Amino acid sequence: MRPSNQLEKYRHMDNVLLHLHPDFSEELERVILNWNSVQTEKRFIGVHLKRDFEKSLLTKGAIELTKAFQLGAQIRTESGFSPDNGILIFTEKRIFEGNYYQLYYGGSEETDPYPIVDVVSLDFIRNLFNQLKKGKDYVFQAILSNILNAQAQGAGLLTHDDTRGCILDFCNYMPDILVGLENGPKFCPKDILNVKKLHKEYLFELAEVVEKRRYKIDNDKEVNTRILSSEKPRLEENASEFDYDVALSFAGEDRRYAEELAKELKHQNIKVFYDGFEKANLWGQDLLVYLSDLYRLRAKFCIMFLSNHYAKKLWTNHERQAAQNRAFKESREYILPIRLDDTIIPGILDTVGYLNWHEERVTDIAECIRQKLLIRR
Repeated sequence: MRPSNQLEKYRHMDNVLLHLHPDFSEELERVILNWNSVQTEKRFIGVHLKRDFEKSLLTKGAIELTKAFQLGAQIRTESGFSPDNGILIFTEKRIFEGNYYQLYYGGSEETDPYPIVDVVSLDFIRNLFNQLKKGKDYVFQAILSNILNAQAQGAGLLTHDDTRGCILDFCNYMPDILVGLENGPKFCPKDILNVKKLHKEYLFELAEVVEKRRYKIDNDKEVNTRILSSEKPRLEENASEFDYDVALSFAGEDRRYAEELAKELKHQNIKVFYDGFEKANLWGQDLLVYLSDLYRLRAKFCIMFLSNHYAKKLWTNHERQAAQNRAFKESREYILPIRLDDTIIPGILDTVGYLNWHEERVTDIAECIRQKLLIRR
């Protein structure tokens, strides 16, 4: 969650909180910046979740609609906002009401105990797109269109059953959704008039931001792969809080240092993630999803071997960003840097304490880690 003092100036504005799901948090934050820059009617704010909320939403299974709304309302309160601010959350669960599962539900301000809470099932989206022979390039675009649809309905517009290639087509009927994604997102002529009658022209600005992204759709290949991957749940149901005591993040050129530490930690019965020990587990996995999940959720600490090589590698940047996502939410240290040289690493402040590999014995570094783990308990 963002510190409350950073949000003070937004408390009394018409805000929309958007859950920054780990599969697309960075991409959504960039869109949020653009949405806030083109209009002043709504203020969009990205929200990182605490682990207990994240575990409730990111584990597989099913969730009853009222429970999903309740979680959204709790997250809004924990973030320091009142019930008159909208919030949209994403879940890996199937959402059900009665005997029906749906892609999306929105809470009505007039009728629901948890007003203006919107819930999107990524499990539903994933299953729909994985059944298609085409359209997989539009997965993240579909998520953005779902947010636009929620905003349009919240402004007083209604969905329609006929296919118009319109933002208000967006429901659980995939052919409708694809028409709108391939041609938009746009409002149909009738809804353009409705938007103007309601004096909600800011919706046009929001849609234009997403429409401009459509022409750069190739940039979304990586995020679409992350979202569509169903090989591994984002969190295991009923799993213990952490699978590893520490996870090692390093560049391939620095493997000898990481391997030396990994062997010492293993010798001391410290549960360590080192890819050289995990060949069978990693074989066949979608590594982009698996490693992001691991460095963000599944270890008590992340040990980073900082070096010139680390700063340049694509994979280490993915690992670093996932770890920093976790560190942002922690009220205590999570990233423990080991410096191999003096290279500046984005997001690692000069004021953060570190160990210098060349000034320490590996046994001393392992002992420091053991002491950290004792404190963590």
